[in-house]
Amino acid sequence: MISGNYLLRRICYSGASFFVCMTITFFLLHLMPGDYITNYLLSLSNQIPQAAVDQFRHQFGLDLPLTQQYALYIVNILHGQWGYSYAYGQPVFSMITEKLGWSLILLVPATILGILIGTIIGAWSGWRSGGKQDLAIFNVMIVIRAIPEFWWAIMAVMVFAFYLRWFPLGGYTSISVLSTGLSIPDLLYHAILPIALMTFFIATGNYYVMRNSMIAVIGEDYITTARAKGLDERNILWRHALKNALLPMVTITTFQCAAIIMGNVFVETVFSWPGIGFLTTEALTNRDLPLLEGIFLLDSLMTIGAMLVADILSSMIDPRIRMGNDE
Repeated sequence: MISGNYLLRRICYSGASFFVCMTITFFLLHLMPGDYITNYLLSLSNQIPQAAVDQFRHQFGLDLPLTQQYALYIVNILHGQWGYSYAYGQPVFSMITEKLGWSLILLVPATILGILIGTIIGAWSGWRSGGKQDLAIFNVMIVIRAIPEFWWAIMAVMVFAFYLRWFPLGGYTSISVLSTGLSIPDLLYHAILPIALMTFFIATGNYYVMRNSMIAVIGEDYITTARAKGLDERNILWRHALKNALLPMVTITTFQCAAIIMGNVFVETVFSWPGIGFLTTEALTNRDLPLLEGIFLLDSLMTIGAMLVADILSSMIDPRIRMGNDE
């Protein structure tokens, strides 16, 4: 179980970590070469008067000292103001929440399916560790993880969308949306291939964790006792070993749910899916600092929150874990 004092300390530490993340993010992005103002003005004309450049920089507050910009940034964040996008002229927070909804259309089913498939295959493979089937699956998983995600995404588009024409090349809807409006079947048709690909990635990651966890528990005394009682191997695997092997999966799954939002940049970019990953690519291309700061701010919040949730869930699932002391 987790004590109240420990939980309070963890919340304070999480707040301090979030402040450090905000500081590092701000200075890294502002020290990055290039900026949106210069790129935008040069796209209009090869020769822009310096007065026009200075006026734009003054309008966005980029002519202030870096420390003063940082102080204003922190104050605005504490007041819930995430700023306005340079490229789109819209509030950053509303843009992120809108794109996050599109990302969740892919992430929710892919995460659920990936966790289930990876856990089942990993548990079965770990239970039969050292066998031919286990080694075959293990080597296949190594090859899959060794190849970059964007390569798999490009190959999926080429094979299933371009050559076989089973799925659309990209986007989230057909051109018919202009006359008929957005329809759920058409949306799901465009989402099937990226969901399948993301499920593919998530399942391989969960496979390794579950396999190693299962290997660690099969030598425990309670497994030997269950066999001595005459229980069949399938019953021991799914009713005894799996329950104890799932504890590390709680932590890794919590982190996956937080990290997968920023980890699907390649998939959304290749499939032109209008989610948070595709928005990140556009913000990097445009050097849109407020938008990038908001996206990384969301990533920091979710990662720090995932660490806190993982601690709480671990203590709730396993009563042997005691965190902190109220005495």
